[in-house]
Amino acid sequence: MKKIVLATLGTAFVLSATSCSKNILDENPTSVLTPSFLQTAQGVEAGVTGVYSGLRQLYGNDAGFFTTEAGTDLWTNGIANSSGLSDYDNTALTPLNDGSHSFIWQVAYSQINNANGVLQYGPNATGLTPARVTQLLAEAKLLRAQYYFVLVQDFGDVPLMLSFVDSPTKDVTRAPMADVYTQIIKDLTESLATIAIKPAQPGRVTRATALHLLSKVYLTRATSSAKQANDYAMAAKYANSLIRNQSAYGLGLESDPSNVFAEGNENGKEVIFNVQFNGDATFSRIDGFTYGGENIAAFQFRSRYDKLPNMARDIYNGRPFARHCMSYFLENSYILRNANGTALESGAALRTTDTRYNKWFTTVYTVNSPGANAGSSKAVVGDTSIWYPGRELSAARLAQIAARTPAPYTVIQPSQYTTEYYPTLNKFDSRARTSVNGFSIRPNIIYRLAETYLLAAEAQYYLGKTDSAAANINVVRERAGASGKKSQMDITPAQVNIDFILDERARELCGEMTRWYDLKRTSNGSGNELLVRMRNTNYAPALTNRPNGVYGSNAAANIRDYHVLRPVPQQEIDRSSGKTTQNAGY
Repeated sequence: MKKIVLATLGTAFVLSATSCSKNILDENPTSVLTPSFLQTAQGVEAGVTGVYSGLRQLYGNDAGFFTTEAGTDLWTNGIANSSGLSDYDNTALTPLNDGSHSFIWQVAYSQINNANGVLQYGPNATGLTPARVTQLLAEAKLLRAQYYFVLVQDFGDVPLMLSFVDSPTKDVTRAPMADVYTQIIKDLTESLATIAIKPAQPGRVTRATALHLLSKVYLTRATSSAKQANDYAMAAKYANSLIRNQSAYGLGLESDPSNVFAEGNENGKEVIFNVQFNGDATFSRIDGFTYGGENIAAFQFRSRYDKLPNMARDIYNGRPFARHCMSYFLENSYILRNANGTALESGAALRTTDTRYNKWFTTVYTVNSPGANAGSSKAVVGDTSIWYPGRELSAARLAQIAARTPAPYTVIQPSQYTTEYYPTLNKFDSRARTSVNGFSIRPNIIYRLAETYLLAAEAQYYLGKTDSAAANINVVRERAGASGKKSQMDITPAQVNIDFILDERARELCGEMTRWYDLKRTSNGSGNELLVRMRNTNYAPALTNRPNGVYGSNAAANIRDYHVLRPVPQQEIDRSSGKTTQNAGY
């Protein structure tokens, strides 16, 4: 086979893959794609699985989380930042320095080109049944739409490449955002008509994926400059269709929030779309030090338990990257409140009606290394070592803990949170890893049915159907309610507004690589929610020095109006000799 090295929009690599007969979607890059190869049965199969392989580059590594969760109301600075994405530092968040978005751009366009190759040459492939070709083309269209959806949310106007590029080109210009959205919707609508109802293998996209993504795309376009009059109606239509027919797609909400992210349930009934990883070193980066397609979701939100008394780093508790420290807003959003915002819980009862906080955040660590880090040799393995109570304790209670036998434990109250110490989001915990520092081997969930309910609610709110919106929100909230308290989780139609919907999305979807897009997409009476919330220190806590470290960031002071778009990578502008232009402000 003649090898043609492809370079498109600054990318000097193209992944391809062999067809896989395993029971999961398994990518195994073997060569670059060529037009002749893409017209064979092996080639078109490889081309599609190659497009899937790029998802591991977008959903699981540092760039994936810094571009979607950092710089939002849910998280503040951890011990590491990425080019100002956490605090909008204008000297760091520049077209030249923003390596995370440069990486996203390169991966997305590389895989868009792979999809283009499949769509251009795949119809001529020999050795496949017509039904198989139709399915593969539908998957390629949906995945191309997904990559473009990421790009248009990040950058606005972007190059719209729909043909396979098999030689380097500098003739690259940005298409209007309206054209990009039109193409995304076209791809998804065409895919919807022919794609499989259920996945042949875990990890493959389906009709349910297309419905969910169509709803989200219409909802996002509705608040953009490309908006169309029927966007909210279409968003509601597709979300409602998925909700109404969920059983036909093999979907359903898990009965308990703890089951959603239970290790081993990443392909469970609530999952609409995920990205596959596993413990095969030829498939996933797992050694902990070789980067490129790695899954470090389990480490992103993990605080530094290993520096505290009687603790040592281990497989069970995970590798503490401490990239994103939870905000007070996120922690306190789980407190049950009435329609006026007054807390209905206090003391030890805080966050007990809504069970998501105690199920999705680790607040207690147990001793695993007595005497470590100036601890006590009398400490007992399995006894409490660290407690984040989520509230300030009385002096008497603290004294009682300090006098505890055989050994006291460390208490870190909210006023003591720092870039290193805070409750840990545990949705991505990966305890089947084979080494202490090894990367996660779990698939990452990207879209799930609970979000579909919230998408429907958001569209219905904008359509003035607050009864329906409240009903959809209450489905999600009641699932999260403690036994005997589910009715207390219900809200009324009068409580539905965009801020409540955003807060509910925070409670349900925190950490799931969507928050920056949620804030950018929405507005209230004061303006764009990204700007409104990040300028308010009740959401974006100010940088504060503390005896045990620092907490917060300068995001509220730094953020500017133009930060609702990301900088176009400077290397892409340079490579196109300036034909690719920069977003305003950068």
